[in-house]
Amino acid sequence: MDKCWDERYLHRKIRSKDGEYQYYAYVLEAVLIFSNGMVLPLMSVFLENSAELEAIENDEEWKQDCELKAFYRLAKRLKQEFPKLPLTLILDGLYAKGPVIEICRKNKWEFMIVLKDKSLPSVWEEAQGLMRLDTNGENRYERTWQGRQQMFRWVNDIEYEYSYGKKRRVLTIHLVMCEESWEKIDKKGCVIMKTARHAWISSSPINRKNVHERCNLIARKRWLQENNILKEKHQGYHYKHIFSYDWNAMRGYHYLMHIARMLNEMALHSIPLTEHVKEFGIQSFIKKFRAAMTHREFDTKRLRRVIESPGQLRLVYEDNWKTSRPAA
Repeated sequence: MDKCWDERYLHRKIRSKDGEYQYYAYVLEAVLIFSNGMVLPLMSVFLENSAELEAIENDEEWKQDCELKAFYRLAKRLKQEFPKLPLTLILDGLYAKGPVIEICRKNKWEFMIVLKDKSLPSVWEEAQGLMRLDTNGENRYERTWQGRQQMFRWVNDIEYEYSYGKKRRVLTIHLVMCEESWEKIDKKGCVIMKTARHAWISSSPINRKNVHERCNLIARKRWLQENNILKEKHQGYHYKHIFSYDWNAMRGYHYLMHIARMLNEMALHSIPLTEHVKEFGIQSFIKKFRAAMTHREFDTKRLRRVIESPGQLRLVYEDNWKTSRPAA
């Protein structure tokens, strides 16, 4: 937005215009990712400026709210609300930092964190040196997965030293790297070879028995987080639109939309609907469902009987349920 409707909105300078700001809302999301591909919203933390920080904007120590600060607040809330729930956090490269890892360890959370090439240079240096010494391939595993030829290499028990306030701390972390190649048909119909490399920090030591599960079945599910955002923006939720300039109303809409989104996701992954969705597609199902909800008279007696009787929602468990038969 070009206008600041509330002091809590974040802002950034517009490069093309000197001295002008753009204002925006930013929210950090925690979602639950299931093995069947279902993604459910769990908790939201809004990034917001405070009046006290805004008053000292020109001070060198002032910084706007950011994702890392919001993560610490989110982690605290998650632990308070779900103190005994075993969690595995799937995080992008922004969170490959000592304090984040320490919080996960303190809360007894598993994690797989993306490690970019320029992040934690001391860890990369030690890991690459030890990988070169692994001439017998003890920490190496090769396999084919979903048409991709994969080579995993890992190094466990790397000491990582970092500063936290005025203190120096040391953590033991485990690094795993996957190099893969696969064939792809380009626009001209020619077969080309594609390659990629991925690296993660793991909370648990890596070995041949768990490397596929931790990397392919857990860490790579992070794409479902990104796809979740794209669905909200482009597949009917219209979440590129702010809906309200009032800060509290904007937050309220966000939570209501997530409740509706959760119900939609659970319905689409329920066993009674899978065959219908596979046959007609998700968009067609949504149109029919909307027509049934808006243009038909409810059978109140039947709804009352359903409410009074015990119910059970059974979900599909296969991650490729949209194409596989049977679905469950």
